[in-house]
Amino acid sequence: MTAFYSVASRALRRLAGHRTLLTLLAAAAFGVLAVTGARGYIAERLAIENERLNPRRPMVEIVVAKRDLPSGAAVDAETMAVRQVPAEFAPGGAIRPESFEHIAGARLGQPMRSGEPLMPAVLEQGRDGSFSTRIRQGIRAMTIQVDEVNSVSGMLQPGDRIDLMFTVRPPTVPGTPPADEVTAPLMQDLPVLATGSQVVASGEPSGVGRPFTSITVEVSPEQAQRLIVAQRSGRLTATLRHPDDRTPVRATALDVGTMLGLRRAVAPVRASAGPEIIVGGRGGPLQAAVPPSGSAPALPSGSAPALPTVLSGVPAGGAR
Repeated sequence: MTAFYSVASRALRRLAGHRTLLTLLAAAAFGVLAVTGARGYIAERLAIENERLNPRRPMVEIVVAKRDLPSGAAVDAETMAVRQVPAEFAPGGAIRPESFEHIAGARLGQPMRSGEPLMPAVLEQGRDGSFSTRIRQGIRAMTIQVDEVNSVSGMLQPGDRIDLMFTVRPPTVPGTPPADEVTAPLMQDLPVLATGSQVVASGEPSGVGRPFTSITVEVSPEQAQRLIVAQRSGRLTATLRHPDDRTPVRATALDVGTMLGLRRAVAPVRASAGPEIIVGGRGGPLQAAVPPSGSAPALPSGSAPALPTVLSGVPAGGAR
């Protein structure tokens, strides 16, 4: 026991000689802890303030140039890349990744810088036969005319997606009033490959032509047949879709009467009375009307033909 106290006493005397060093070490340890805690607190507060001042923005993906590209460079996976940018800063009409397959193989009509968004305006518009390379296997490209007044004139660009509405006046039975024009959805979610405009004569006395927009769309062979019939029978109107909206729309044919909850009243057809005659030989005079030519009713099956009509007042019992 005495030996233990002796060892403890010597240790305390040695530590007493290094009291200043111990104090410095303790102060340094507390300083490190204080700095670490302060940095964590400051970082947390900065993150909170940054989130408040810069809220999360929706991001979209666009196609950009991988590097500086000269005019005439091919647009493909080797020259283009996908980049995320805030939706509010994305240029209008910039090519999206889902539309890239429609312009792959085209060539640039002007130089592009690295990171510059790919726009339809920078693509070469020359007729060098490269347009056919943008069409997928089993698909056809067809150019149609839509009414520029009633469509999204001037706003359609390659890569957009549209719905086509078909307006036509249905045929009617001869002798009935003409039917109202009917509008119905014809096709939906069609990719636009190219656009143009031209003026078609409207037949007005002023001679002013009616502007139409030419749209080249991507369709199947069956859809191409329907478009040909629709163009020859009525009018086509294009409606622009949001690039991310691929949901089919359920809609039925609509005319003015259906839209307003009205039904067209059909006027009854009145038969012509024809000239009156007096028929004899039937026990007394009888007045009857001669049906119009070609409208005499057919005789029932198995009935005998009627006797010739006597057009004079013959007394009952026949001629004497």
